[in-house]
Amino acid sequence: MRLRDKVAVVTGGGSGIGRATCLLFAEEGARVVVADRDAGAARDTVARIAAAGGAPAMAITVDVAREAEVAALGEACRARVGRADVLVNDAGVRVWGPVTEASEDDWNLIVGVNLRGVGLCCKHIIPLMAEGGGGSVVNVSSANGVVGRSGMALYDATKAGVLGLTRSMACDHRDQGIRVNAVLPGPTLTDFHVRRAAAAGRTLDEAVTRPHAGGPGILRRHALPREIAFGILFLASDESSYVTGACLHVDGGLSALAQRN
Repeated sequence: MRLRDKVAVVTGGGSGIGRATCLLFAEEGARVVVADRDAGAARDTVARIAAAGGAPAMAITVDVAREAEVAALGEACRARVGRADVLVNDAGVRVWGPVTEASEDDWNLIVGVNLRGVGLCCKHIIPLMAEGGGGSVVNVSSANGVVGRSGMALYDATKAGVLGLTRSMACDHRDQGIRVNAVLPGPTLTDFHVRRAAAAGRTLDEAVTRPHAGGPGILRRHALPREIAFGILFLASDESSYVTGACLHVDGGLSALAQRN
């Protein structure tokens, strides 16, 4: 019960890594605030927590790119649970293609959610953490925030930006007892990727989470969302009390292999 009696706010908690994190946090004793732009998905995560016997969770609909909605998230946490001990910034969007094909709307969307959204959530949740004596912020970046690839320039740029934001915030908020770290996931089998593969006429299932020829990284496989959630749990919990400003690679060795070559 590494998060017993703590309140954890998880953005993007309605699906993928965010949902896996919410479920794991609940198992570890946290009261979870599931924040997601998709109200139905957030409520579904809350229902799964309840079905598993977790502490009462709360679903809040929020677009992290809109400050008024993020401010309302902070006020809801204050009014309904009284504090926040952990913030996980997992909400994210994707835009494909090189910068030569990117529109202004593409830039506004991806920067608004993936980078500014992280800052806005910190702006409105960190003061609540500080009032309670401190806490832990975990920002979800990507292995491709440090390793290049083709076709994902905008996404990878925002994820690299999250790493710089993480390090500077760790410095800014140390005197408030707040640690700020980042997790860098590698390829992960989420519902998003399963649906995208199906739309393209391909099948993506748990077979990719077992080592296979041509699989990504040193381990030659994708992660399950829960495997990423365990890395987030470590940084959220007191087990990482001497860790701040860190960038934890949970990527099956993808970044190490790419850098070596």
